[in-house]
Amino acid sequence: MENMATRSSHQSHPANLVDQLSTAVILLDQDLNIQNLNQAAQNLLLISLQQVHGSSLEKVVQLEPKLLAQFRASLRQAQSFTSREIKIKLPGQPVMLIDLTVTPLENQNSLVLEIQPLDRFSRLIRGERMHNRRQSSANLVRNLAHEIKNPLGGIRGAAQLLERELESQLDDPIACQELQEYAHVIISEANRLRDLVDRLLGPQRQAHKQSSNIHQILDKTYKLLSAEAGQQVNLCRDYDPSLPELMLDANQLMQVFLNIGRNALQALQENPIETPEIRIQTRVVRRFTIGNHCHRLVCRIGISDNGPGISPELKDEIFFPMITHRAQGTGLGLSIAQNLIAQHQGLIECDSKPGHTCFNIYIPMEVTP
Repeated sequence: MENMATRSSHQSHPANLVDQLSTAVILLDQDLNIQNLNQAAQNLLLISLQQVHGSSLEKVVQLEPKLLAQFRASLRQAQSFTSREIKIKLPGQPVMLIDLTVTPLENQNSLVLEIQPLDRFSRLIRGERMHNRRQSSANLVRNLAHEIKNPLGGIRGAAQLLERELESQLDDPIACQELQEYAHVIISEANRLRDLVDRLLGPQRQAHKQSSNIHQILDKTYKLLSAEAGQQVNLCRDYDPSLPELMLDANQLMQVFLNIGRNALQALQENPIETPEIRIQTRVVRRFTIGNHCHRLVCRIGISDNGPGISPELKDEIFFPMITHRAQGTGLGLSIAQNLIAQHQGLIECDSKPGHTCFNIYIPMEVTP
């Protein structure tokens, strides 16, 4: 009995180990029917093992006949092979570019497929490049903002002294009042510039995280956006009820969601859309990489609209300060949102084309206080 228990433990261990891999692994039998999928493969194919166990691979994934022939040849000849930049198609999904390694298992008459989606690597490289650019831009803006604040403080202080001095000059009350108004304009404009510089500098306080229900924060966002939208725009909620409470700064997250939601609302209100809609969605994502760290579980919050989309020229720049396509915009909302999400070790990504724009906010579910 003890030997059987020990043997059972050893047999289950490799399966558990394979499930920890970020590489998608598929086990096929001699007829190219699916026998097993690790968790990464289930995430990639958007399907569970129970749904496809015993099904033919070509019914689950659209592959070129030439590639299927290579699979059968690999089984017969017991030879591994690797194919680069292979195109595969999942039902209802766009074409996916992958690297594929095929390995026959000796004495088992089966194949192991290892799949690396290339869009994941391109996203990581793009994310690293964008992070470096944002960091350089933030440092430049921060240094420039500090340089601006010094003379700005002097201008404001001098205008206040001038205003007080004018109060004591009563020889010509009318002229004195006019000069005081000029001084007041200088002070108010200096205050406005100071506030703008403070916004350029970004959030001045660290996130104060506590256990929070993400859906309660989103519900507040939904109610505020609904009030602003009136009957013009339809707002929809699509929540994953399995999400647990997360360690969040509720006020900061509220600011992020409102910045993104209001951008979507303005885009819909300023353009003729037949049935304008904003959708707020939450989902759990498994094994998602942010920066250089692969997180076991991540909460994804998607805020999407069916507006005109973001122009390709701006799409890669929208998270930088002062970048906006709106005449009245400051270009600071998304930059601030990215900084706030970074304090939660998270990430914001944008996918946009005419008729569909989606901002996905990813927050690790193991975020610490």
